[in-house]
Formats: sequence, C-alpha cells, structure tokens
Amino acid sequence: MSENPREGAPEGMTPVEAAKHAARVRAREARCALDDATCRDAARAAAERLVALPAFATARLVLAYWASSEEIDPAPAVELLRLRGIAIALPRVESPGQLGLHLVGSRTRLVRGMFGILEPGADTPRVSPAAVDAVIVPGIAFDEHCWRLGYGGGYYDRLLPMLREGCARVGLAYDEQVLSEIPTEDHDVRLDAVVTPSKTILSR
Repeated sequence: MSENPREGAPEGMTPVEAAKHAARVRAREARCALDDATCRDAARAAAERLVALPAFATARLVLAYWASSEEIDPAPAVELLRLRGIAIALPRVESPGQLGLHLVGSRTRLVRGMFGILEPGADTPRVSPAAVDAVIVPGIAFDEHCWRLGYGGGYYDRLLPMLREGCARVGLAYDEQVLSEIPTEDHDVRLDAVVTPSKTILSR
C-alpha cells in the first residue's frame, strides 16, 4: 500500500483493489482531458454549490485541502467561506497514514510537504478533529451513492471517523470524476454529499 495520501495503487491486488485501481485509471484519464480554463470555471461553479449547503451556512470551522494537479481546486470555496467569517483548517502529514489539522489564515505560509503537496508548517496552530464542523474531502473518484475513492494511502479513511458526529463530510469533484458506482471495502467511509460543478449528490 502506498504511503502517499494522493498517489499509488496497491501491489498484489485483491479483486476489489483491482477494481479500485481500474476506477482510478478511468477518473485520472477523464481529469487529464480537461484544460486549465475548464478546470478554473469548474472550481468556481462547484464552490457556489458547496457553500450553498446548509452545513456550510452554520459552520464555524471548515477543514479544506490544498489541491494537487488531479483535484478540483477548493480555493474559490475557501475564499467564499472566509468572506463569511468561517475559519479554515488544512491537513498536514505527520507520519505515514496520519494527518494533523492546523488552523490557517489567508496569509499563513505553507510549506512543501512529504509528498510535494503544500501544507501548514509544524508550528501552525493545531485544531482538534472534534472542532471541525464540515470537511471538504478530496478524492480521485466518487460515485452516485457518495462513496469516495482515495489514492491508496488511507489518510482520509483514518481521519474521517475521527471527526465528530454531525460533522458534514462533503466530497468536491469534477463531473468527470463521478462514476456510477465504485467498489468499497469495510474501511471506506461514505460521505454526506458530493458536489460537482453541475450537481449536488446527497447520501441516501
């Protein structure tokens, strides 16, 4: 299993792992077909949908993420949330499989992390998972039932169950990253919603 929160496919794959790998390949191919202008427009459209969710209207602290090249950028949504006075936290890789959460402002200096993804420095104020009211969840693919497919490192599989009951778990994706169905395992966590530029999918 890869230790990168955003990269890798497992070796010696079981049938479910092989199906997940195939889904990752399909989603990556769809994402790579999008040009930069389309990605920017999609991020803005998805941001409007995301902040319209009731959970973000009442949130005081939202956990976001810094986008990799394969992910839709949550920055437009973060900007809208900050205009409402909502505090923002970002994750930081602390050890293999473990994320720490840190409070960040618009001028917080981010550093290049273990896997080349920007993240808060170790000296940035920490926040408890129990303090998070809503989380914007990255992923390589999602499905119509609000299941998420990550990158093989298990970072969010471990983090999401640590969040308090009632914390809204919302995936953010391009329309092209939403598949009809993705394979799941016992450790996978179902999200409350998935937001794309064109639609909001709610968990049933």
